[in-house]
Amino acid sequence: MTERDDIPQAVKREHGKRSFPFVWIIPVLALLVGAWIAVKDIWETGPTITIQFSTAEGIEAGKTKIRHKAVEIGTVKSVKLSDDNKAALVTAQLDRHASNAFLKDDARYWVVRPRIAGGQVSGLTTLLAGSYIGAEPGKVENTRRSFVGLETPPVITADLPGRQFVLKADNLGSLDVNSPVYYRGVMAGRVVSNELSRDGKQVEVGVFIHSPFDRFVNAQTRFWNESGVDLQLDATGVKLNTESLITLLLGGIAFETPGDEEAGAPVAANTQFALFENRNEAFKRRDTEIQPVIMRFTQSVRGLAVGAPLDFRGITAGEVRRIDLDYDPVNVRFMIIVEANLFPERLRSRYRDPARRAMPESTPAQRIQRFVEHGFRAQMRSANLLTGQQYIALEFFPKAQKAAFVTKDGVPEIPTLSGGFGELQESIQNIASKLEKVPFEQVAQDLRKALQSLDVTLKKADTLIGQLSSDIAPELRATLEQARKTLGGAEKALGSDSPLQGDLRETLLEVTKAAESVRALTDYLERHPESLLRGKRSGETTK
Repeated sequence: MTERDDIPQAVKREHGKRSFPFVWIIPVLALLVGAWIAVKDIWETGPTITIQFSTAEGIEAGKTKIRHKAVEIGTVKSVKLSDDNKAALVTAQLDRHASNAFLKDDARYWVVRPRIAGGQVSGLTTLLAGSYIGAEPGKVENTRRSFVGLETPPVITADLPGRQFVLKADNLGSLDVNSPVYYRGVMAGRVVSNELSRDGKQVEVGVFIHSPFDRFVNAQTRFWNESGVDLQLDATGVKLNTESLITLLLGGIAFETPGDEEAGAPVAANTQFALFENRNEAFKRRDTEIQPVIMRFTQSVRGLAVGAPLDFRGITAGEVRRIDLDYDPVNVRFMIIVEANLFPERLRSRYRDPARRAMPESTPAQRIQRFVEHGFRAQMRSANLLTGQQYIALEFFPKAQKAAFVTKDGVPEIPTLSGGFGELQESIQNIASKLEKVPFEQVAQDLRKALQSLDVTLKKADTLIGQLSSDIAPELRATLEQARKTLGGAEKALGSDSPLQGDLRETLLEVTKAAESVRALTDYLERHPESLLRGKRSGETTK
């Protein structure tokens, strides 16, 4: 067989049905699965947001989660610096199932780390699991994809029932975020923020009052600072006011409506209130009518402070507003000018018929003028001997020297009288000046001479006593012995069995008989007085 015979011959194939090659099934299935995965990934992938933080501490790309109420709603994809290198930009991917509320303008994001604030410890779970980004949904209609994260976690979440209010104070004290807010000793809320006002003159403290305590906040509600211990030492004694131990250490705020005032109208959220220093200041009576007055003192006002009361017979009728100096060039002396606010409403009778008042249409200045004409004066007095605090007493002194009523720029001036420590100091100075005039040296010399004379007299008296003891005393003793013997003899002579007693008894009997005879003779002569001339007749007896 030749080589040509070994070569296979081509056979012509007739056209028929074409079959699908099974080898392409696997690539097609892979393409379909890939397309399905891509569509699913696009379908399940949520929106991308950017959050700006001051630092990216604890945040890692691909690991740090975004959580709301401990439920994961997203993951951090990347972390980078901002263009100005002043902040960290965190790009995060939210889940498709996450609500669109997390894209609202008022949505909030913050980093949860271990923190200690206001006596509370938060974020302890992050010690093991790592930090995460907390999220709170918003409520407004507008949306966005770029946010500025909070540096500190919010104290109150948006879904917590209650209302927030703003308190204004001159000083923050020991208040801090998370400090408690009390209502009648019960914890009713927390401090959520504190910041300076725009003019920098006050501190604005944001407080959140939980429901149902927020319904007790009305137009007449008073807020005061309960930070630490409120220790007061005044004329009434020592007062110690404090809240719980947490308040003692970390500070706090209390609020209440005064019981003697009607509750005002309900107030809306974010209403502003004044934050008083303590409860006494908060519950101090608020007067609508205020009359400025001035007083001039020549004595020292040491111990008198701004806010000191103007007392009228135990009732606070005003308070000191300012203390200043006034120079008198004519007499070359300084005067103390005390400016105060007088509350005229407190000097009126609540029980007298207004129609029967002596001066129903008089102004406060006219009433003060009338008071001054009747001896109305101001006097400095001591409120507490331990602290040296002083106050101004207003009283009527009918015997006070007449004083002219003076006004300066429409402000009436109340005449003053010296008193209190100033008067005592002046009296002591007068006594001291009189003591200086006493010739103590001459008095000492005279006293020395008198003592010398007394010493000589005492020596003579001692000599005389010695003579009495040595000379007169023995003779006096002998005389006493003789007197004792004489008395003994008299006692024996006057005894019942002594002869003298018998003789005396017989003598008394004879005297008695003689007395009887005399009496008989007297009777006879009364009956027969003629017997003195003619004698006794025969046969007559005296009996």
